[in-house]
Amino acid sequence: MPTVRRLPSSERPVTEGGGVCSRHGLSFGHHYDPARTSFGALVAHNDDVLDAGVAYGAHEHRDVEILAWVLDGTMVHTGPDGTETPVPAGTLQHLVAGTGWHHDERAADTGPAHLVQVWVTPGMDDPPPGEPSLTHHRVDGDLTLALRRPGVTVTIARIGPGEWRPGDGTFRHVHVTRGSLGDAVAGDSLEITGAGPVALDAGPDGAELLVVTTA
Repeated sequence: MPTVRRLPSSERPVTEGGGVCSRHGLSFGHHYDPARTSFGALVAHNDDVLDAGVAYGAHEHRDVEILAWVLDGTMVHTGPDGTETPVPAGTLQHLVAGTGWHHDERAADTGPAHLVQVWVTPGMDDPPPGEPSLTHHRVDGDLTLALRRPGVTVTIARIGPGEWRPGDGTFRHVHVTRGSLGDAVAGDSLEITGAGPVALDAGPDGAELLVVTTA
Protein backbone atom coordinates (compact mmCIF):
# COMPACT_ATOMS: atom_id res chain seq x y z
CA MET A 1 0.00 0.00 0.00
CA PRO A 2 1.59 3.32 -1.02
CA THR A 3 2.22 5.98 1.60
CA VAL A 4 1.94 9.71 0.89
CA ARG A 5 4.05 12.26 2.75
CA ARG A 6 3.58 16.01 2.39
CA LEU A 7 6.67 18.25 2.43
CA PRO A 8 5.54 21.85 3.02
CA SER A 9 7.53 24.62 1.37
CA SER A 10 7.68 26.47 4.69
CA GLU A 11 9.66 23.61 6.28
CA ARG A 12 12.35 23.37 3.61
CA PRO A 13 15.91 24.49 4.32
CA VAL A 14 16.70 27.74 2.54
CA THR A 15 20.00 28.97 1.12
CA GLU A 16 20.20 32.68 0.29
CA GLY A 17 22.97 34.87 -1.03
CA GLY A 18 24.19 36.76 -4.07
CA GLY A 19 20.68 37.32 -5.39
CA VAL A 20 19.70 33.61 -5.29
CA CYS A 21 17.11 32.12 -2.94
CA SER A 22 16.94 28.32 -3.04
CA ARG A 23 14.57 26.06 -1.10
CA HIS A 24 15.91 22.51 -0.87
CA GLY A 25 13.79 19.39 -0.98
CA LEU A 26 16.86 17.17 -0.48
CA SER A 27 20.43 17.62 0.74
CA PHE A 28 22.26 20.09 -1.48
CA GLY A 29 25.40 22.22 -1.24
CA HIS A 30 26.08 23.38 2.31
CA HIS A 31 22.77 21.93 3.48
CA TYR A 32 23.19 18.27 4.44
CA ASP A 33 20.63 16.01 6.05
CA PRO A 34 21.69 12.34 6.16
CA ALA A 35 18.04 11.29 6.13
CA ARG A 36 17.32 13.33 2.98
CA THR A 37 19.99 12.51 0.40
CA SER A 38 17.75 10.96 -2.25
CA PHE A 39 14.25 9.80 -3.11
CA GLY A 40 14.27 7.03 -5.67
CA ALA A 41 16.49 8.25 -8.52
CA LEU A 42 16.09 11.87 -7.43
CA VAL A 43 19.16 13.35 -5.70
CA ALA A 44 18.37 17.09 -5.75
CA HIS A 45 15.23 19.20 -5.83
CA ASN A 46 15.60 22.97 -5.62
CA ASP A 47 12.94 25.67 -5.90
CA ASP A 48 14.97 28.74 -6.92
CA VAL A 49 14.37 32.46 -7.43
CA LEU A 50 17.16 34.48 -9.07
CA ASP A 51 17.14 38.27 -9.07
CA ALA A 52 17.27 40.03 -12.44
CA GLY A 53 20.62 39.48 -14.14
CA VAL A 54 21.92 37.16 -11.40
CA ALA A 55 23.76 33.96 -12.45
CA TYR A 56 24.60 30.76 -10.62
CA GLY A 57 28.19 31.10 -11.82
CA ALA A 58 29.93 29.00 -14.47
CA HIS A 59 30.27 25.37 -13.42
CA GLU A 60 30.53 21.85 -14.83
CA HIS A 61 28.37 18.74 -14.49
CA ARG A 62 29.13 15.13 -15.35
CA ASP A 63 27.02 11.99 -15.47
CA VAL A 64 23.79 13.58 -14.20
CA GLU A 65 20.49 14.62 -15.75
CA ILE A 66 19.14 18.02 -14.70
CA LEU A 67 15.68 19.29 -15.56
CA ALA A 68 14.79 22.93 -15.00
CA TRP A 69 11.13 23.92 -15.20
CA VAL A 70 10.84 27.72 -15.56
CA LEU A 71 7.75 29.01 -13.78
CA ASP A 72 8.11 32.78 -14.10
CA GLY A 73 10.43 35.16 -15.91
CA THR A 74 13.17 34.03 -18.27
CA MET A 75 16.30 32.03 -17.57
CA VAL A 76 19.26 32.44 -19.92
CA HIS A 77 21.46 29.39 -20.51
CA THR A 78 25.08 29.89 -21.58
CA GLY A 79 26.54 26.77 -23.19
CA PRO A 80 30.13 25.52 -23.40
CA ASP A 81 30.72 27.52 -26.60
CA GLY A 82 29.34 30.74 -25.09
CA THR A 83 25.99 30.58 -26.92
CA GLU A 84 23.18 32.15 -24.90
CA THR A 85 19.71 30.63 -25.11
CA PRO A 86 16.70 32.34 -23.50
CA VAL A 87 14.49 29.86 -21.63
CA PRO A 88 11.14 31.57 -20.93
CA ALA A 89 8.45 30.54 -18.47
CA GLY A 90 6.61 27.44 -19.60
CA THR A 91 9.80 25.77 -20.88
CA LEU A 92 11.38 22.58 -19.54
CA GLN A 93 15.15 22.43 -20.03
CA HIS A 94 16.67 18.92 -20.07
CA LEU A 95 20.42 18.64 -19.64
CA VAL A 96 22.12 15.28 -19.99
CA ALA A 97 25.61 16.08 -18.69
CA GLY A 98 27.09 12.78 -19.90
CA THR A 99 30.88 12.93 -20.18
CA GLY A 100 30.89 16.60 -19.16
CA TRP A 101 29.02 19.88 -19.70
CA HIS A 102 30.30 23.35 -18.75
CA HIS A 103 27.65 26.08 -18.55
CA ASP A 104 26.02 28.90 -16.65
CA GLU A 105 22.43 30.00 -16.09
CA ARG A 106 21.13 33.40 -15.07
CA ALA A 107 17.94 35.38 -14.86
CA ALA A 108 17.34 37.71 -17.77
CA ASP A 109 18.13 41.37 -17.13
CA THR A 110 14.43 42.21 -17.51
CA GLY A 111 13.36 40.64 -14.20
CA PRO A 112 13.72 37.77 -11.73
CA ALA A 113 13.38 34.13 -12.76
CA HIS A 114 11.61 31.42 -10.77
CA LEU A 115 12.46 27.82 -11.61
CA VAL A 116 12.40 24.33 -10.14
CA GLN A 117 15.37 22.02 -10.72
CA VAL A 118 15.46 18.25 -10.27
CA TRP A 119 18.60 16.10 -10.60
CA VAL A 120 18.74 12.40 -11.42
CA THR A 121 21.90 10.28 -11.24
CA PRO A 122 22.59 6.98 -13.02
CA GLY A 123 21.93 3.66 -11.32
CA MET A 124 24.72 1.35 -10.21
CA ASP A 125 24.28 -0.96 -13.21
CA ASP A 126 23.71 1.73 -15.85
CA PRO A 127 26.15 2.05 -18.79
CA PRO A 128 28.97 4.65 -18.74
CA PRO A 129 28.02 8.27 -19.50
CA GLY A 130 27.53 9.06 -23.16
CA GLU A 131 27.73 12.32 -25.06
CA PRO A 132 26.08 15.34 -23.40
CA SER A 133 22.94 16.92 -24.79
CA LEU A 134 20.69 19.90 -24.08
CA THR A 135 17.06 20.18 -25.18
CA HIS A 136 14.26 22.64 -24.53
CA HIS A 137 10.59 21.68 -24.49
CA ARG A 138 7.88 24.31 -24.69
CA VAL A 139 4.99 22.83 -22.67
CA ASP A 140 1.50 23.92 -23.67
CA GLY A 141 -0.38 21.01 -22.10
CA ASP A 142 1.16 17.90 -20.53
CA LEU A 143 4.58 16.42 -21.22
CA THR A 144 6.35 13.24 -20.13
CA LEU A 145 10.06 12.63 -20.78
CA ALA A 146 11.75 9.26 -20.40
CA LEU A 147 15.20 9.97 -19.00
CA ARG A 148 18.46 8.28 -19.94
CA ARG A 149 18.33 6.37 -16.66
CA PRO A 150 16.02 3.40 -17.34
CA GLY A 151 12.68 3.46 -15.55
CA VAL A 152 12.73 7.16 -14.69
CA THR A 153 10.30 9.71 -16.13
CA VAL A 154 9.67 13.40 -15.56
CA THR A 155 6.18 14.74 -16.20
CA ILE A 156 4.68 18.21 -16.37
CA ALA A 157 0.96 17.74 -15.69
CA ARG A 158 -1.71 20.42 -15.82
CA ILE A 159 -4.88 19.02 -14.31
CA GLY A 160 -8.37 20.29 -13.65
CA PRO A 161 -10.25 20.11 -10.35
CA GLY A 162 -11.18 16.69 -9.02
CA GLU A 163 -9.50 13.32 -8.75
CA TRP A 164 -6.04 12.72 -10.22
CA ARG A 165 -4.10 9.45 -10.29
CA PRO A 166 -0.35 9.54 -10.95
CA GLY A 167 1.30 6.84 -13.05
CA ASP A 168 2.58 3.88 -11.10
CA GLY A 169 6.08 3.64 -9.68
CA THR A 170 8.03 2.64 -6.60
CA PHE A 171 8.88 6.29 -5.86
CA ARG A 172 6.78 9.22 -7.08
CA HIS A 173 7.83 12.78 -6.23
CA VAL A 174 5.05 15.28 -6.96
CA HIS A 175 5.86 18.99 -6.71
CA VAL A 176 2.94 21.42 -6.86
CA THR A 177 3.94 24.49 -8.87
CA ARG A 178 0.47 26.06 -9.11
CA GLY A 179 -2.92 25.40 -7.55
CA SER A 180 -3.36 22.66 -4.97
CA LEU A 181 -3.41 18.87 -4.68
CA GLY A 182 -4.85 17.31 -1.56
CA ASP A 183 -3.47 19.36 1.32
CA ALA A 184 -0.44 20.45 -0.72
CA VAL A 185 -0.39 23.98 -2.14
CA ALA A 186 1.98 25.67 -4.60
CA GLY A 187 5.55 25.16 -3.43
CA ASP A 188 4.78 21.97 -1.49
CA SER A 189 5.75 18.45 -2.53
CA LEU A 190 4.23 15.02 -2.02
CA GLU A 191 6.39 11.91 -1.78
CA ILE A 192 4.58 8.69 -2.66
CA THR A 193 6.50 5.60 -1.54
CA GLY A 194 5.45 2.17 -2.77
CA ALA A 195 3.86 0.95 -5.96
CA GLY A 196 0.11 0.85 -6.49
CA PRO A 197 -2.75 3.19 -7.31
CA VAL A 198 -3.11 6.51 -5.51
CA ALA A 199 -5.97 8.98 -5.88
CA LEU A 200 -5.48 12.66 -5.00
CA ASP A 201 -7.89 15.55 -5.39
CA ALA A 202 -6.92 18.80 -7.09
CA GLY A 203 -8.50 21.98 -5.73
CA PRO A 204 -11.14 24.12 -7.45
CA ASP A 205 -8.53 25.81 -9.69
CA GLY A 206 -6.80 22.55 -10.59
CA ALA A 207 -3.03 22.17 -10.32
CA GLU A 208 0.22 22.26 -12.23
CA LEU A 209 2.61 19.48 -11.21
CA LEU A 210 6.20 18.42 -11.75
CA VAL A 211 6.38 14.65 -11.20
CA VAL A 212 9.52 12.49 -11.03
CA THR A 213 8.73 8.76 -11.14
CA THR A 214 11.17 5.93 -10.42
CA ALA A 215 9.92 2.50 -11.54
